[in-house]
Amino acid sequence: MYELAPHDSFLPDRSTPFPAADSIIYNPPASEASPAHTPFIFLPRSDPRRAALVRLRNSPDAAASALAPTPVEDGDLPPAMRYPRRQPRYNLKKEDIAEIKRLREEDPIKWSVGQLSKKFDCSPIFVRMVAPAPAEHLDYLKAKLERKMTRWGPKKTQAREDRRRRAEMVYRGEL
Repeated sequence: MYELAPHDSFLPDRSTPFPAADSIIYNPPASEASPAHTPFIFLPRSDPRRAALVRLRNSPDAAASALAPTPVEDGDLPPAMRYPRRQPRYNLKKEDIAEIKRLREEDPIKWSVGQLSKKFDCSPIFVRMVAPAPAEHLDYLKAKLERKMTRWGPKKTQAREDRRRRAEMVYRGEL
């Protein structure tokens, strides 16, 4: 294979030591230039930002006023978040709680946590507290999940294991 020599314009200039001692090398990142991050030395003398920076450097009271927080008015703020706050309801009596326990024990598949919370107008967490699932039902759910997991491929199995590992790291404060 024939290799061409590079053009002379691509070769370094060997007449002076590289880099030249009297030059400043400014190699910004390959992104859009931001006027907020342009170094003072690279601002041209006619640039108004340079004059403003000189004024800030020379008068200490101007610097303090520039750094002082400005009062915020209601018009400047984003709209207030309006999300429905859950008001606690104490609408269940002892008889209702006994009924929840009876239904959950009788048929935990038909009377799931979601079904019971809708029927008795309470939170799913409350249903789990007053009527935890029977041990047989938990065993059934575990076996059902294991049957489902046997059909998974290696990628899905690995993804689930990674999620479990990341969750443990979050609980330990490592993430």
